[in-house]
Amino acid sequence: MYLELEVGDFHREDYYLAQIAAEIRRGWAQHPKKVKTSDFLLNFGLEESEEDFQQRNKKSKGFWFRALGIKGK
Repeated sequence: MYLELEVGDFHREDYYLAQIAAEIRRGWAQHPKKVKTSDFLLNFGLEESEEDFQQRNKKSKGFWFRALGIKGK
């Protein structure tokens, strides 16, 4: 049934929100027919190992600590 649509990592609500975003964008686009709903489906890449996450997290914290002048351990 369409109301129970779930394709891959996306749920029904993701498609609803992508359609709304696409329609808003079409109002501002020079070529509205080129705007696709699929352009607004966000893929967060949740297939990340714990090690990659920890490394990315450490790098991000280092950047923000330096930017805000916070001295860490």
